[in-house]
Parts: sequence; C-alpha cells; structure tokens
Amino acid sequence: MTLAVFFPFVMALVCAWAGQKLGRRTGYLAAAAFLPALALALPLAGMPGTAPVTETTRWVAELDLSLAFRGDGFSLLFAVLIGVIGLLASLYSVAYLSATEKFGRFFPYLLLFGGSMLGLVLSDNLIALFGFWEMTSVTSFLLIGLWHTRGAARDGAVKAFLVSALGGLALLTAVAMLVIAGGTASLSGLDLAAVRASPLFVPALLLTVLAAATKSAQLPFHLWLPTAMEAPTPVSAFLHSATMVKAGVLLVAKFGLIFGGAALWSGLLVPLGLTTLAWGSWLALRQTDLKALLAYSTVSQLGLLVSLYGLADAEGRFAATAHLLNHAAFKAALFFVVGIIDHETGTREIPFLERLRAKLPLTFVVALVATLSMAGLPPLGGFISKELFYEGMLHRGWPYLAVAVAGSVLTFAYCARLLGIFFARRTPLPEAAEDLRQHRVKDHIHEAGPGLLLPPALLAGAALLFGLWPGSAEWLTRTAQGALEFGEYGGHLSLWHGVTPALLATLLTWALGAAVVWQAPAFATLQGRLTPLWNANTVYYTLTQGLGRLASAVVRRTQGLGLPDQLRIMLLSAGIMGGYAVWRSPQVFQPIGRVPLELVPIGVLLVAGAVGVLLSRNRLTAVIVTGLTGFGSAAAFLALRAPDLALTQLLIEAVTVILFLLAFRYLPGVRDLPRTRGRLVLDAVLAGAAGLGTTLLVLSSLRFLAPPISPYYLVNSYSGGGGKNAVNVILVDFRGFDTMGEGLVVAMVALAISSLVTLGRVGKTRTAPDEAPDLRPVPSRHQSRRQK
Repeated sequence: MTLAVFFPFVMALVCAWAGQKLGRRTGYLAAAAFLPALALALPLAGMPGTAPVTETTRWVAELDLSLAFRGDGFSLLFAVLIGVIGLLASLYSVAYLSATEKFGRFFPYLLLFGGSMLGLVLSDNLIALFGFWEMTSVTSFLLIGLWHTRGAARDGAVKAFLVSALGGLALLTAVAMLVIAGGTASLSGLDLAAVRASPLFVPALLLTVLAAATKSAQLPFHLWLPTAMEAPTPVSAFLHSATMVKAGVLLVAKFGLIFGGAALWSGLLVPLGLTTLAWGSWLALRQTDLKALLAYSTVSQLGLLVSLYGLADAEGRFAATAHLLNHAAFKAALFFVVGIIDHETGTREIPFLERLRAKLPLTFVVALVATLSMAGLPPLGGFISKELFYEGMLHRGWPYLAVAVAGSVLTFAYCARLLGIFFARRTPLPEAAEDLRQHRVKDHIHEAGPGLLLPPALLAGAALLFGLWPGSAEWLTRTAQGALEFGEYGGHLSLWHGVTPALLATLLTWALGAAVVWQAPAFATLQGRLTPLWNANTVYYTLTQGLGRLASAVVRRTQGLGLPDQLRIMLLSAGIMGGYAVWRSPQVFQPIGRVPLELVPIGVLLVAGAVGVLLSRNRLTAVIVTGLTGFGSAAAFLALRAPDLALTQLLIEAVTVILFLLAFRYLPGVRDLPRTRGRLVLDAVLAGAAGLGTTLLVLSSLRFLAPPISPYYLVNSYSGGGGKNAVNVILVDFRGFDTMGEGLVVAMVALAISSLVTLGRVGKTRTAPDEAPDLRPVPSRHQSRRQK
C-alpha cells in the first residue's frame, strides 16, 4: 500500500523531467504509476474473509503522527477504482491532448493528484488523512487551472480551491476533536464510546458534514464543480467521476461508523443528499454544453450517494457501495465520450450537434450503454442500484421516496437530451443565445481512433457487465461489507426482484421522464420562468467581491500610509507597551545593580550614532552613522559573552547597509520631505515616549514576576534535545518554529534584495516601446477551436 501511494509521486518527478523529451508518450509513464494501485486487487480478492492489511511507518511519535495505511475492503476497493480510472485517463490523454500541450506539467499534476487520493482512501491516521485531503485540493487546483491563460479556467480553479479550503478547515477541526475525544489519531483505534460521550461529538459531527458537503459538491457548495469543467476532459473524467468528488462520499461512509448512531447525522445528510439530487438534475436539464450537463449530473449522482451513506444502516451502505461502482463506470465513460465528440466535431454545444450516430457509430454504442445505465434502465448496472436506492428511501418514508423519484425523472430527461445529439436534427438557437453562434462543427467528422475509444468502451462494458451479471457487482460490493458493517444485510443484486414498490416507483419514473422528454419545449419554458434572480454563483461572487473591497479598504486605512506615518504608529505602540510594563511591574524603579565598565563606551557609541542620524544632512551620512548603532549592538553582545549573537548582528548590519544603498536611487532626498513645526514637535514627543517606554520595558524584565525559564533550557538541553550546546538546542528544538520563521524572514529579505538588483538592471536595459515583446498567451487547441 505504501508503494501504491508514493509511486505516483515518484513518477510525477520522472514525468516532469521526461515531459519535454517524450511529449505525449509521457502518458505511458503516467499510466505505469497506477500499476501498484491495481496490484491491490490481490488483497481485495480475499475480502471480506481476510483481516485488513496494515502498514505503519512511525514519523513523529510524540504527536502520534505516523504514515499508517489500512487496507480494509472499502479502502482497497476505492484504491483499485482510482487505479483503474487513473490508468485509463492517462492512456486516453495520450491520444486526446494536442502536441503543443505542456506534458511536463499535465502528467505530473495528474499523478500528484492520484497519489494524494490513494493516500486519502488508505490512511488510517487522522492527521495524515487530513494532509492528503488538503493535497487533493491543491493538486486539483493545479489541474483545473492547467490552461491558466483562460479566465474561466482560473476562475474555476480558484472557486474549487476556496470551497475545498473551507471544507479543509472544517475537517482539520473535526480531526482535532476526534483525536482529543477518542484518545488516539488512529481512525480504526478510536474509542467510539468515549467519542460519543464527549461534548465534542456534536461539533465534530457538524464539521464533518460541512467538510463532506464541500468536497462532494452538495448544496449550496455545488457551484465549484461545473466551473471545474474548464479542465481538460481526461482530468474531468478522473477528478469528477471516481476520485475527488467522491472524497466527501468516502468521508461520509467511513465517519458514518462514528457518527451514524446519532439521529442528527442521517437527519442532515439524507435531506441534503436528496435535495442535491433533485436540484442537480434540474440544472443539468438546462445545460447546452455537454460537459456542463455531465457536471450537474455528477452533482445529482453525488447527492444520491450521500443520501444512501447518510442512512447509516446496512441497507443504505450496501446500496451506496453498489451505486458507487456503477457511477464510476458510466460517468467516466461519458466524460470520455464527450471528449471524443469535442475532439472530432470541434464543439460540445448541443444545438450544433445532430445525427452523430451515423458519423460516430462506435462512440454512439458506448454512449448509449453508459447513458442508459445512468438513466437507470435495464439490463444495466444503474438500473439495479437505482432500485436499491428506491428501497432505502421507501423505508425512510414516502416523502423521501417522492423526492428521489422527482430527481430520477429529471435524470431520465437529461439522459434523453444527451442521447438526442445522436438522433435529432440541429436545434434552432434562441434569440438570446448570441454567445453560442460562434461555434461551428467541423466539415469532416470521422470516428475516433482506438486510443480514444478503448477507455470509454471498457468502462461501458463494465456497466453492462454489472447489469447482465449482477453477481460480479455484488462480489465487489461485498468486499467492503466488513469495513462498512453491512454484512448482516441479506439483499442481493438482481435484475428481477418481483413486483415491488421499488419497481413500481421505477416504472413511474420512466413514465414521467418520458412525459418530460415529450414536452421538452414546454418544460424548458417552465424552467426559464422559474429561474431565480440569485443562485449559489451570484452569492459566491457577491461575497468574494465584497471581501475584496473590504480588504482593500483595510489596506488603504492601515498599510496605505506613508513610511513616516507608519513609523509614528510604531513609536506610539512602543510607548504604550512601556507604560503598560510600568503599570504591571511596580518594582521597575528598583536598583538595577552595577553596570560593567566596558559597556560605558559602547553605550556612548550607541547614543552618538542616534544623535548623528538626527544631525545628518544627507542619506549616505545617515546610513553610515546608523551603522554605529548596529556595530555598537554587536560590541555589546560580544562584551556580554554572546559571540554568536554578535556575529549575527554584524551580518544583519552588513545586509541592511547594502539594502539601504540599493534603495537610495528610488527614494527622495532628505530635503524633499519637509516637516512642519507641529510635526517636528509630535515626532520629538513620540520618539521620547518610545525611548522611555522601551527603557522601562527592559527594566521591568530585570525583575521577574515568575520564576525564570532559562534554567529549564540548561537542564534539559542535553537530555531532551541531545546537544551539549544549549544555544543550538534552543534554536533548533525548543524554538524550532521561531527559527524557521526567522529563516523565512531572511529568505524574504534576500528575495527583496535580489529584486532590487534585478530592477536596477532592467532599468538600464529597458526594451524600447517598438521592440516590446508580444506577451499575449498562445491559445491551446481547444481555445483556438472555440474562437473560430
């Protein structure tokens, strides 16, 4: 399992190196990266009869942090699913992507995402699980924004990242609560009784629901998934059929074993899932772009899965796991099919596509099988799992079944709309659809090659196999029964269970769906009239734009001040802190003891440097005199037997002088900053208050209000930190995060200096206006096609 998780990361580096040399053939290396994940089918074959496979690598024992992977039936099933879709998406990309694509970025991003998802599904350590969860957010951001020259791609990437970041913060807090309440960071080792008795139980439950809703695109967080379709089609097939969007479903399934006993868990998730099912289907039926239609259909199908796993009973988990397999098969196949249509015709817009059955016969067969499975028609796997879905909702109550049927009716209708491009003539464009008139279909359309056809054909074949041979789907589903605790459920997958309420609900779905298809123009008019003035997207843009204006206002009020005004605020703060120190430390005026004689000339040097700055008439003199204070501080450290601090101070002083000299050319002269008499008096008062306040603050620290902590460091440096040099141990171990921050500051200063130096060079060799390079982005193949 460890190899399955980290091999894609290693191969990502290989693909980044080889992408420029091998071009599209880099996809074969990427496909090979998923072979260890496919090898997990061997332990999966022994499930549920064998014990889960565990692999643990200790990392930070004090924090109970380890790379612990647990291969139970559900985790292994999910991992193999990721491996299959990842391998097919990589091979599909070889034939799909243009030769001008940046393969040194595309395939590494794809593999980084695949490794993150594998780590997420196999992790048994809650902290590592959260880490992989965040990695999926970052890598999906990179994949969605791959064509970053397009504004829509940038918007979709940012939107997905912001929504996922919200869920990530929720999951982080929930994980922390579970670790505290359960006594361990091991997901399988949590003390469930202690968790359920803890006051943190309900907050952790609510935060987990929030995290799952953001990742699995449940209302109202569904807005990110349709805009994420700006990613290349292989990415859409990988991320939005079997992997990223199902991370939230995975969370509901696994954490349902912790929270499932609470009525609040199913009381939130089942209505949320059903509402998402119905609303996603409603929106899918309105789309004219094939990928947008599939995006909203994914939202709908994810709602179905969340509602089933949200039932938190054996029947719901069995049905959800069966449908998870079916959905991965038919939805990935359909995304690949849409990629073929886009690749061969030059557009994805439904109004411009007609009678593709004759021109793309093999693509039509694949699309027919996958679409009918999504619609829930026999003899396909989608029909079997849809009946199980109806059974689960029926046991929940008739209102739940009614919403499920309504969502499925719309699912039937948008499936018919999708298949219509293979039969119907071109749809006349409405008057308002001027933005669609730019699309044109290629004159010569021909069937795709085997590189594009084979991946969707295999997946559609799986959807057909699950229907014709339900035992295969049930065997795979039953491998997860030990992990998800539905072993006692006695139902089976079958095409015929007799005349049951679920079958009657299915027949009603088909009848109402056919009526919606028959009255499609009237239904479209109804949808147009019921379009609300606001939606999740308008709320999102209103919030982000409002936050942007608020941030700009805050920056203008605080950071937009001139340097003198900011320095005045700093001096005032120093004076206030000194006054607070005097108020809190009455012994500040007690004798401070004898001052070493060697510090007297150093103190005179420091004062002389400060006075010299005030009397200097130009900036160069001021910088040189300021150096006296810096070098005087270094001398003081040396006199107080702190040579390391003295050396650090010398280095900082040298860097500061260089920085001043580099910045001189961009600063006005001293005489160019006149100050009124009132400003001079104010500055003098502030400077005096800051100096007095700082002095009092130092004096107050000489008399401890509590026992000093310094002996602790001396006593524990060797035993706790393993070092004889107490200063080094303090910097590296006791204050490791502070030292890391200081190193970051040094790196930022170095970057600023480098920028100043580069700026000076650019200023000397600036490009003439008539020689300015063309910085317009070169459109990708898909951009060019859409602009024609």
